[in-house]
Amino acid sequence: MWNVKIPSKTSFFAWRLIRDRLRTKSNLRRRNIEINDSFCPFFRNNEEDAAHLFFNCSKILPVWWESVSWSNISGVFPQTPRHHFLQHGFGRPSGVRSQRWQIWWIALSWSIWQHRNGIIFSNDSFNGSKLMEDAIFLCLSWFKNLERF
Repeated sequence: MWNVKIPSKTSFFAWRLIRDRLRTKSNLRRRNIEINDSFCPFFRNNEEDAAHLFFNCSKILPVWWESVSWSNISGVFPQTPRHHFLQHGFGRPSGVRSQRWQIWWIALSWSIWQHRNGIIFSNDSFNGSKLMEDAIFLCLSWFKNLERF
């Protein structure tokens, strides 16, 4: 993850996600920070933890399924962020396919987090199309940056 040519803040974000160190509602509660609403902001049916927010929420899961269909990847998604990230590493951390998956994974995860923050802090509403557009834009701009090296 650290060798991918993307902004350092997104690499650090991904590292925190993989290590379950993001400030999700469940992590804040575990640190004894009082939270009035512990539900997922997307669908409001489960507690917000990293696994649910990024991979298991019924609003987010179709986004992941759509994205893997583009690359002809099949299989079941793991339930933890770390295993989800590593699932399609293809055994070669420096391979082109692996690097593209890592960039896409980080771009989509970052976009999910930004979308979540917009809902919580700016009273935005869920918009799956906008979420996907934001992730695609990030991914394409990072791919373009890769071509320069």
